[in-house]
Amino acid sequence: MNKQKAYNHIAKATIKALKEQADLGKVNELTTEAVYLAIDKAFNKEYAVMFERLDQYKTALEFVAKGQDLEKEQLIKLAQQSLSQSNS
Repeated sequence: MNKQKAYNHIAKATIKALKEQADLGKVNELTTEAVYLAIDKAFNKEYAVMFERLDQYKTALEFVAKGQDLEKEQLIKLAQQSLSQSNS
């Protein structure tokens, strides 16, 4: 997931929390807390995706670093697969 998509997901969660509180007519300290919780939840969700991708990259790099007998084409394919996962 790229940075822009992550920020968009977090912004949408924030807007949703604000709208829900406004619809209930509860614009007060609880609104602030609800928004903070929505932002925190969205950040945690985005970080989970990033950490999962980081683990995938680490696994691919460890595979190469262990000196596996890979052809140049296999190394390129492994790198391309890792990169394509980061764009989804």
